[in-house]
Amino acid sequence: MSEKFKAIIIDNQNEKFTREIKEIDTSHLKDGNVLVKVDYSSLNFKDALILNDGGRIVRKFPFVPGIDFSGTVEESSNNNFTTGDKVILNGFGVGEKYWGGLSQKARVNGNFLVKLPNEFTTKQAMAIGTAGYTAM
Repeated sequence: MSEKFKAIIIDNQNEKFTREIKEIDTSHLKDGNVLVKVDYSSLNFKDALILNDGGRIVRKFPFVPGIDFSGTVEESSNNNFTTGDKVILNGFGVGEKYWGGLSQKARVNGNFLVKLPNEFTTKQAMAIGTAGYTAM
């Protein structure tokens, strides 16, 4: 079943770079075996480069950037995750090679996800963000 949601979509057609918030549906999410309702994402240096002009990082367009996110599993065919699990994702090429977290939904490889410890909310996880994990 297809469901509509909003995402930041970047595109680069005929050397004309664009970035827009668009409404798309879940049928556009091709990669991965876990669908996540994204609660939060943080803005990282790599995201800023990508949002500026693709940053010579993104090679396939149109594309959803965002190298990290936290949220709640909505669907899973990965044995490690079930509906309702709180998760975080950092890296693994998400937001560079695979559609990322600057979106209300993301479909990713379950091997890229980590269950969020009970002591943290999804908001707290992204307040720390990828840069915070790196600094720690």
